[in-house]
Amino acid sequence: MKDSQTEAKSLPRDTIARLYQELAEIRFGNARGQHCTRITLAVALAVIAALVLQVDAPWWAAISAFVSIQVTAPSSIARGVLRIGGTTIGAAVGFFLSPWLIEDQIALSLVLFALTVTGVLGLQLSGHGYAWLLGAATANLVLLAALDDPASALNIACNRTGEVTIGTITAILVSLVLSPQGENLKVGPAAPGWSDLFGAGWPSMQHALSAGLGVMLVPWVWNWLELPSLSQAAITIAAVMAMQTTSENEAANLQKVAIRATHRILGCFIGGVAGLALLAVSFESFLPWLAALSAGVWIGAHVQNSTRGISYVGTQGAVVFIMTLVQGSGPPTSIMAGVDRFAGVTGGTLLVLAVSLLTASSPRDSSHSAQRGA
Repeated sequence: MKDSQTEAKSLPRDTIARLYQELAEIRFGNARGQHCTRITLAVALAVIAALVLQVDAPWWAAISAFVSIQVTAPSSIARGVLRIGGTTIGAAVGFFLSPWLIEDQIALSLVLFALTVTGVLGLQLSGHGYAWLLGAATANLVLLAALDDPASALNIACNRTGEVTIGTITAILVSLVLSPQGENLKVGPAAPGWSDLFGAGWPSMQHALSAGLGVMLVPWVWNWLELPSLSQAAITIAAVMAMQTTSENEAANLQKVAIRATHRILGCFIGGVAGLALLAVSFESFLPWLAALSAGVWIGAHVQNSTRGISYVGTQGAVVFIMTLVQGSGPPTSIMAGVDRFAGVTGGTLLVLAVSLLTASSPRDSSHSAQRGA
């Protein structure tokens, strides 16, 4: 127990030390630097395309470009197909369910629970896990975003699908032109499948139930405390619980959640502070703003490709940086959007940690569980 407490206390300090090492190793001309440049180019082009097309939330296009482009072109295509497919299906599910759920918060909470459990289970058990998770997250986003205006569900579903598609296709095109034409994603162990969820698959099921409970509580907690960015909190919980490996060791699983949550908060803080600091400059012209955005994205991509176990800090930092700087039809004029999103991310992370601690089983309770393959 003391060892776990010591590790928890040293985690932020150790993460910051590793982050410093990564930043000290920045190089532009090596293979890693070239990959970061491709990611940055894809994000910049996605932002330009989204602004030209006047989409509702251009930051979704930028984020999709950032997370879709992979080291090789075939890998980018494979990830892009899963991202577009999962988002499209999830948006459709959220739209068709919304008329029956918006006025009934209890039913809405139960559906959020079921969608999240299914998505997190799919991530762990299916060979197309990325699509399962995105489908659940997008359905949740549509349902929660439509709470204030039920009539907007169709608009939200279509906009999110379009924005994600713009960014993903941009990433694929950049990858096809500039990335190495290597082999597809390396083949790992076969997906464990959906059988025996209450036997050998119980660790995965328990992890998914914890995630579902966290998202289920979001509307109640957020309405009670009158907090902003309700949908961002739900997405945060799904992201923190998005782990593809769980085991019979409940303490190890909880530690993974804590590490991921710590990395998300730290990345969110760094990306948010950097973005808000740049907003204070009050960009009045497009090119300086795009250059500042590109610089932050490049650094985030560099950390995302870390081999020191802190890649999620880079991913989250870049995502929040993008969401802070990309707000509307051009350079942002207010810092409040960035502040609200930061509050949603932080609140969602704290909620999932609380749920994970409360639902953690004792070693005796989990002794019947078996190790699940990755």
